[in-house]
Parts: sequence; structure tokens; C-alpha cells
Amino acid sequence: MAGRISITESAYRRLRERVSSGAFAPGARIDVNEIAAGDGVSPTPVRNALNRLVGAGLLVSQSNEGFFAPHYSEQDLRELYDAHGALLGLAIARVAGARSPPKPLAIETSDKDVSIEQRTAAAFNAIMALSSNDRLCAALSDIALRLRVFRLHEGEAIANRKAELRRMENAHMVADFPELARLAGAYHRRRIRLAAKILAAAHASP
Repeated sequence: MAGRISITESAYRRLRERVSSGAFAPGARIDVNEIAAGDGVSPTPVRNALNRLVGAGLLVSQSNEGFFAPHYSEQDLRELYDAHGALLGLAIARVAGARSPPKPLAIETSDKDVSIEQRTAAAFNAIMALSSNDRLCAALSDIALRLRVFRLHEGEAIANRKAELRRMENAHMVADFPELARLAGAYHRRRIRLAAKILAAAHASP
């Protein structure tokens, strides 16, 4: 049937949501049989989904030990923010240097009820789309998934996030690429500087 999602794909999406939202504590072992029983499926699609998440860098596996939620260090988090910022900077630089820059895409969500984390993800996806390179966009999405759990706790370490995001959204929409590059760079440098506080807030979450 067209549009039907397989059991394996459904298991993958559910687990990806749980992992990226911080449902598993850092270093926690993930029990295949327990998840399968809770979801009412066999262990096979769950194990396949967990292996995919390992491939995406969202989980780690140990031989004969199973699957575990990653335990990020402060340096790991700094490197994730740095890589995310570098990809965005590359996209902005490419469009700024183009003879005929593409018109910026509208940011998909402007709903007032949408969380700042969702707005941030939508803004960065729109900015990254300026690169017109699907592989670069996929690389950004992979890093963004790993950063998601930390974005959920940035507000505990960083003030004025809404104003910060609004300035980037405005620069994007009026195609002010030098200003957008400056704001995106400042956004990531700020988080690299505050990585210890963000990490502590994420680890303190129940």
C-alpha cells in the first residue's frame, strides 16, 4: 500500500525521537527485548533500528554488550557545535559569493506555539538549503540530531535565545548574507564557550 511505513521504519523513527530527545540517560544500556515488548513488535526491527542509530552516531554499540546511549564530553559538545557552525558558514559563504544568489527559502515554521528548538532547526535547515547541496544538508541534519538533546537545555545556560534567533531569521529573509554569517558565527561561538553549562544542564535533567 502506497505511503505505508514498514515496522522497521516505524521502530527506527520512534527510537530516533526518543534518543534525540534525551529519553535515555548518558551511558544507559538500551534493552532490545524491553523496547520490543513495550512497542508490541519482535526484537528484529528494534535491533535493526538500533543498528541504524549507531550508524547515524546517535548510539554506540559494544561487542557482546549491546547498545548504549552516548556519553558526550565537554570537548565532544564543543566539536559538534563547531562542526554545525562550519557547515552553516560554508553554505552562507557559497551563496554570498555566487553571481546570482538564490532567493532565500521561507523558514517553514513561524507558528507562535512552536518551540524555539523547532524554530531554530527550521531556520538552520532553510539557511543550509542555500548551499544547493543535498550531501551538505544531510551532514548538517546528522549533527543537528546529535545536538537536539542539548538544544533542549540551552535555555538553562543561555539568555535571550529568541532575540538571537529572530535576528538570524531576519538576516536570512532579507538576504543580508554578511550579517547572517556574523550572527551564525556568534551563535555557535557562544555555545562553544558555554558548552560546560549546557552539558551540565542536560545531564541534570531527569
